[in-house]
Amino acid sequence: MILSRFPEKEAFRRMAHTANIIPVCIEILADTETPVSILQKLYTVHGPIFLFESAEGGERWGRYSFLGASAKARVRLFRTHVEIEEAGSLKRICHNGRPLPILRAIMAGFRPADIPGLPRFWGGLVGYFTYEMVSFFEKIPNRLADERPIADFIIPDELIIFDNIRHTLVALAIAFTHSVESVDAAYEEAAERVAKLIAAVQGPMPAEPPVRPQVPCILLPQKADADYRKMVDKAKTYIRQGEIIQAVVSQPFSCAPAPDLRTLYRAQRYINPSPYLYLLRMGETALVGSSPETMVRLENRIATLRPIAGTRPRGKTEQEDRALADEMLKDEKERAEHLMLVDLGRNDLGRVAVTGTVQVTELMMVERYSHVMHLVSNVRCDLRRELDAWDLLAATFPAGTLSGAPKIRAMQIIDKLENEPRGPYGGAVGYISFSGNMDMAITIRTACIEAERLTVRAGAGIVADSDPEKERVETVHKAMSIQKALELAGRQYNS
Repeated sequence: MILSRFPEKEAFRRMAHTANIIPVCIEILADTETPVSILQKLYTVHGPIFLFESAEGGERWGRYSFLGASAKARVRLFRTHVEIEEAGSLKRICHNGRPLPILRAIMAGFRPADIPGLPRFWGGLVGYFTYEMVSFFEKIPNRLADERPIADFIIPDELIIFDNIRHTLVALAIAFTHSVESVDAAYEEAAERVAKLIAAVQGPMPAEPPVRPQVPCILLPQKADADYRKMVDKAKTYIRQGEIIQAVVSQPFSCAPAPDLRTLYRAQRYINPSPYLYLLRMGETALVGSSPETMVRLENRIATLRPIAGTRPRGKTEQEDRALADEMLKDEKERAEHLMLVDLGRNDLGRVAVTGTVQVTELMMVERYSHVMHLVSNVRCDLRRELDAWDLLAATFPAGTLSGAPKIRAMQIIDKLENEPRGPYGGAVGYISFSGNMDMAITIRTACIEAERLTVRAGAGIVADSDPEKERVETVHKAMSIQKALELAGRQYNS
């Protein structure tokens, strides 16, 4: 059932005087659909696709879900250059170690229309930064191979915005207007594309592919247990010598063959609903994750970090939940680690904040998720007028919860201990909008799939009194959240 079409052609023409990207939208009633059912309808074996959802606090669904399966361009950042792929052509721009001005210039070329009624995101860059992005901000080596992208983004030209409260969706096709003479043609072309998108959304579910038996994908650590314990011991030596207070030391787990991305996403969404749920396929690489933690958010020039540190399992009853939460709040070690990360967040935001605006608006609040509860704080500031999302990213990347403290020295030590690239783990996944807003999750609890091999990384925060074996077991437990999703996904093939 179509509820509205907007903007009208006359309004579109007026917008084109100042804007060069204008969405042409159709809103429909979608009370018989879900974001996952629409994913199934738009999914293709090749090409970019993404689905972003949110289960706020792990217990209630966020209002909007975003889904795209078509791109105007792909933007990838490499060690020496930025690569822009558009309409079959490839352009390379050398960045001389300073990629942000190039990325900023790409986005500055877009002047978005102001469309009342659309949510905070309707277009921009969608993708991820690897942990190695930090090599452009601090003196931390980039261990990725030259041919591996440090960041990988698409610019969608069509989007589905699902409203989980009103049970409606907006399908939009972005018109890119380059001259006054092309405005009417751009409108008609976008109107035709959005009509086809609505037809696909309202069409039947595609036939399921033949089910084939599959070998179970069982995650195995890629380091010997003793090697991980040695890394912990070495980190503790640096701590005793006074060089750092904490370091997050990680290790990879891997298995093959990976299950179908949609099946894995559905399993992960069911087992571990989180504030950031995502399926993202960019060429040869796909990410499926359920991250609880914001890397950084910028909305209407207000920057926000939400450090998480402190964990307890959920109780079987409300009374057990309260008792466990109380125990966590009284745990001096958990409190000290959490306060350290809050201070780190305040310092990071202080680099880009209007003087006097850095505030801790929530401190050590208990947030409940499906299987665990965490201590969560909220740190925010007003971004200085002359700065933008890229400056904010440089000031805060990567998150202290995935590096340590002091942050730069901890990252240098992590590089020595791990001696390999982290890739997406500890980086960020999300969007930077045409309007300058940004919402990035820390890439944790995330499966990275390439050539049917699935890899997960998990880490533990090492402090002075850490027990090496207990820290190793903690990384295994964190990886097991993905293993549970793999087991559930595997039932579709083997039941």
